[in-house]
Amino acid sequence: TGDLPDVARVDIVNTASYAAQGGLVALDSFEDFSTVSAQCLSGPLSTNFYKDHYYGLPLDTNCKAAVINMDKMAEIGLTQVPTTIEEFVAAAEGYGSYLWNVSGVGTWDMYPYFWLFGGTLTNEDYTQATGYLNSDASINAINTMLDLHARGIFTIRDVDGSVDAWDGISSGAYAMFFEGPWYFSSYAEREAAGIVPATIPTYEGRSASVVGGENIAIFASSTNQEAAYLFTKFMVSEEVQLAMLQSGQLPILTSLVNNETVTANPVWAVYMKQMESAMARIPSPNNSNIDQIWSDAMTNIFTAGADVTEELTLAAELMDAELE
Repeated sequence: TGDLPDVARVDIVNTASYAAQGGLVALDSFEDFSTVSAQCLSGPLSTNFYKDHYYGLPLDTNCKAAVINMDKMAEIGLTQVPTTIEEFVAAAEGYGSYLWNVSGVGTWDMYPYFWLFGGTLTNEDYTQATGYLNSDASINAINTMLDLHARGIFTIRDVDGSVDAWDGISSGAYAMFFEGPWYFSSYAEREAAGIVPATIPTYEGRSASVVGGENIAIFASSTNQEAAYLFTKFMVSEEVQLAMLQSGQLPILTSLVNNETVTANPVWAVYMKQMESAMARIPSPNNSNIDQIWSDAMTNIFTAGADVTEELTLAAELMDAELE
């Protein structure tokens, strides 16, 4: 229509695309941006990065954390949420059926596992995948998943035809899967069934998750950019972020991770703590192509038995062509 707003809420996967078209204001051009952005959680903030500039601020966020069936954990001898993946795997060894589920091989599903086991997608400014996606650490991360799959501990629904994670955790087929806070929209009901949220158990000392949510951005066509920026800063203030939390939108400020409003809620407390180790999918205008490259590589590895090193090297080369 040619009639754009001054400020918009933008899905994190679209921010770089709008920036690439020249549609957004680089907010780091404002004098106090470094001070404002320093208050944000690093994962959500990074979704605004494109070609050495930040084209928005995080507005609301989410991530995946562990969903635990404590009754199933008790069956394998764990009376508390495991603090490490190593502890969980040792208990699950030889159980006889899959205990840990992920739905598919796409980026939203698989990245948390890839990062958890030590994988890396690109360099820090998201301009090169070769040397990172096909690094020894990334190859080892995929091989770790393959090993857990071969040992009957870890299942991929879309590969194995196994029970869906939501159904399996509720029925007691699974002990654990990773999901967003929406799983606990009825927390009392989940808790009564013995299902609780927890931060993702660490592997070799690290936890990991994937960032979701929306950013707030200013359109380049705005004739009120200074006022729009003031409004943007207002929207990421503690006052507004806490108000949005009451509607279920997780805040993006580091200062609110341990805020009493957050810590008093058993779901918010877990997911905000997990946000500290949550990372962004590659912020790129070519996001859909990058997702497809990843999914194709994982499908070839997990269903066709493709060589991990060769597949990741090819995927890295293809991603390089999509990164700018």
